[in-house]
Amino acid sequence: MAEFNIPAHGTICWRELATHDLESSTTFYKEMFGWELKPSTISPVPYIEIHIDGQAVGGMMAIDSSWGPEPPPSHWSTYVAVSNADETAVAIKASGGSIRHGPFDAPGVGRIVLAADPCGVMFAAIEFERPPA
Repeated sequence: MAEFNIPAHGTICWRELATHDLESSTTFYKEMFGWELKPSTISPVPYIEIHIDGQAVGGMMAIDSSWGPEPPPSHWSTYVAVSNADETAVAIKASGGSIRHGPFDAPGVGRIVLAADPCGVMFAAIEFERPPA
């Protein structure tokens, strides 16, 4: 299992590819950059983790029918670690940004809010679950 430490608030911490062709995408990135790609052991949905030098740094998932009747095009997302997703959602709106989805719970991972800055640039904020003591 790759090592993963909960990053500090405000840290860019995860990159995620949502794609209409997961098989082609995994083949491309593995061959292009030599990434180690492994099925997630914590995600309740099919999810491929990107491991570089023993560190989990991102993931890939398929855009499927669960995304609704008009799913987005394939895209990369950037996640920023936060200490509290709900408070961050309020602060995003107060600062002129918008909330696109959430906050919502991702079981085994944490609490996520999908947002956009005042210019419409999308990003995600994530409050990671703390491991049991």
